[in-house]
Amino acid sequence: MKEVVVAMSGGVDSSVTLLRLKELGYAPVGLTLTMWDKYHSEQYKDAVRRARRVCDKIGIRHVSLDVRAAFEAIIVDHFVDEYLKGVTPNPCVECNPKVKWKSIIDFADQNGIGQVATGHYARVEVNSDSRRFEILKGLDPRKNQSYVLWQLSQEYLARTILPLGMLHKTEVYQIAEKYSFRDENQSESQDVCFIPHNSYRDFLEKHVPERLKAIPKGELVDEAGKVLGQHNGFYNFTIGQRKGFRMGFGERRYVKQIDAGQNRVVIGDNPALFRSEMIIQRVNWVSQTPQDELEGSMQIRYNHPGVECRVTRISAEKYRVTFAEPQRAVTPGQSAVLYRGDKLLLGGIIYQ
Repeated sequence: MKEVVVAMSGGVDSSVTLLRLKELGYAPVGLTLTMWDKYHSEQYKDAVRRARRVCDKIGIRHVSLDVRAAFEAIIVDHFVDEYLKGVTPNPCVECNPKVKWKSIIDFADQNGIGQVATGHYARVEVNSDSRRFEILKGLDPRKNQSYVLWQLSQEYLARTILPLGMLHKTEVYQIAEKYSFRDENQSESQDVCFIPHNSYRDFLEKHVPERLKAIPKGELVDEAGKVLGQHNGFYNFTIGQRKGFRMGFGERRYVKQIDAGQNRVVIGDNPALFRSEMIIQRVNWVSQTPQDELEGSMQIRYNHPGVECRVTRISAEKYRVTFAEPQRAVTPGQSAVLYRGDKLLLGGIIYQ
């Protein structure tokens, strides 16, 4: 049988992934990565225990791997640095190629195993004409996770199996219940793994309190630069936010821009949040070879419905995206992913 390394979180998705691969004739090896446990170590210990129980129940080998040092240096430190520059990065998108896939593929190489698998709801297929490995949306529109995979290289995609891409979540639950895996799993979380409850401020106050204390109060200004008041730290705000100004206005105001360099937060009314274009950088062409210009549907954040647009090359590093309809709260640091139908053509980081 052909061996495959399966990333195991101890959750229902990775457990069913493991089972599906075994049913398809593979010899899976379960691998759990310990990436971050500074403030909730019991959560990670429990994940390892649950993953091991699932592997024992199926009768396969389970291995746990400590990648905390790499995760903190590559993902956590980068997140903190970028956030304190006034942008809002997506740690999961960065983690997938730089820590998760790298770690499981390195483990596979060390053990002479050719392929790896995860429980993401997406599909990987090879195009018979271009010979490129393509990422496609998962069939379950409510669980499609192709958005977070856009940074994966062709080399990584060539070795990746995503067994859940053809399934709906309800089917996964049915399989889990059939094999009594539901008892082995906790409820799903949509949080960033090292930021419980998605409270960025709470995490920063706990992780880098000295850096926050060094940031003074700054100006709260309108679009024309008129000073309206003070804010108590630009890191307390995100694009589109309408609370936390500590003062009242005649109408609702929202955060339009965060200028960390000038220590300013720019606010405006709701129409001011809409933009007809943006610039993306660090573009990775996935299912499509590089083009000077192309069209498709752009997703500008996770769970964004997508908008028709035209993507035009500015330089080797940057592309202009022109929306068919203005979009609200375009946020620097977030990932922007271009689709044509179910096919993920490219992804990039919103620059401005």
